[in-house]
Amino acid sequence: MATDSHKPKQKSDCALAPSCDASVIDASLRAPLTVLITSALIWLLVASALSVVAAWQLHTPSFFNNCEYVTYGRIQPAQSSVFIYGWGFNAAFAVSLWLMARLSRGALPGCGVLLLGTVFWNVGVTLGTGGILAGFSTSMASLEMPGFATPLLWVAYALIAAWSFVVFRAGRSQQLFASQWYLFVALLAFPWIYAIAQVMLVFVPVRGTVQSVIQAWFAGNLFLLWFASIALAAIYYFLPKLLQKPVSSYYLASTGFWWLVVFGSWAGIARLIGGPVPAWVQTFGAAASFMLLVPLFIFVLNFLGSFAGNWSSLKNSYPLRFIAFGVFSLLLVLLAWVAGALHGFAAITQFTYFTAAEAQLGYYGFFSMVIFGALYVLVPRVFATAWANDALIGVHFVASAIGVTLVVGSLAVGGINQGLQLADASVAFTAVTTGTLPYLFSASVGCVLIAIGQLAFAINFFWTLANASACCVSSVKQLLSAQPEATR
Repeated sequence: MATDSHKPKQKSDCALAPSCDASVIDASLRAPLTVLITSALIWLLVASALSVVAAWQLHTPSFFNNCEYVTYGRIQPAQSSVFIYGWGFNAAFAVSLWLMARLSRGALPGCGVLLLGTVFWNVGVTLGTGGILAGFSTSMASLEMPGFATPLLWVAYALIAAWSFVVFRAGRSQQLFASQWYLFVALLAFPWIYAIAQVMLVFVPVRGTVQSVIQAWFAGNLFLLWFASIALAAIYYFLPKLLQKPVSSYYLASTGFWWLVVFGSWAGIARLIGGPVPAWVQTFGAAASFMLLVPLFIFVLNFLGSFAGNWSSLKNSYPLRFIAFGVFSLLLVLLAWVAGALHGFAAITQFTYFTAAEAQLGYYGFFSMVIFGALYVLVPRVFATAWANDALIGVHFVASAIGVTLVVGSLAVGGINQGLQLADASVAFTAVTTGTLPYLFSASVGCVLIAIGQLAFAINFFWTLANASACCVSSVKQLLSAQPEATR
């Protein structure tokens, strides 16, 4: 692995990215990225609409209460699955493939199988979401889709993820960079954790409390080893590129990587503190969570150290604003994971809306914001045209930033208040429920703002795609019209 100890010194991922072959690499990825990003945005709009409905039903139960297919018990898991497996995976596939090709200096040799895998993946997500709405949910967080969708997702993942290894093998780079470390971990970890969770929870379910251990282990790893790894790969690549300077204290990146992978993979089971599981399981999960302080400290040095003296760059770069928002969200999420391993804190926040706030901060505030920033950089390069409307980028950032802050802040404060009241035997349960309503209404307003931001992003992308298609058609016409003259 290349670190600062190797020459050239202090060159981070983007500094060593190829320039001469970039246009060829981008052109080879144009078709698959068009399908992946389009699929991701369609699922993102669906997830945004479902999240507004689900959030509104929490404080207004009569909203859509006359249709069994859109009750909260079905809408919420459907929204979670669409967001994670529809938006999250399609966007992660697109960004990881582009990053791997650029850093490896390898063009995609073909895209037929990759496109077939993308179709299979989205058909699988459609079947799974339909199954949830029809009442076949597994009722396990992050694994709600029924078992009949799993084989299709498995095949599709193999067909898509394999191409990241193909472009790496076809590349000419002789070094591995921090972004590639995280990409390899994400691509290899998901089949492992998904297979174990599906076999032990869905197809041949284990008995008793082991189910809750496996579920907590899977949910933690799905976030840290898949979503967080993809987003960290994007940060290590795009942050120095946008700031036009190397990553600060880059030599520590390898330490943070190994610490996160080794200990982070077991930190998820700390969510079972106080639950009906053996004490050693809780202690092991708590110890692993405390170990996250090491990568947290290194991320502060790497990312905030890079921003030091360059905060003014945020004024002129929307992609940098998205990534900066994601960096701060990552630090807060890791702090929340460490705090959640404290018995006193967990006794208040468990089984409250605070855990929902933590999930929203991780998936929206961290992963999605970083991916948005990455897409705002790579789309103009892949499609060889600028974004259609800069004002829509501003609307997207402002609406998303305010929306995420409102949702996370409302649920976090409301969750702590809810936990304190639940711990007080003198407070009636109905009073606790009533006391959460203002926080839930505020979170609903935040969901509406987020949906507005996603709509602005989708309009801007499809507008840009139309402009790129028009330019392509115009170029072909010019080429055809010049052909007879050249023949003469």
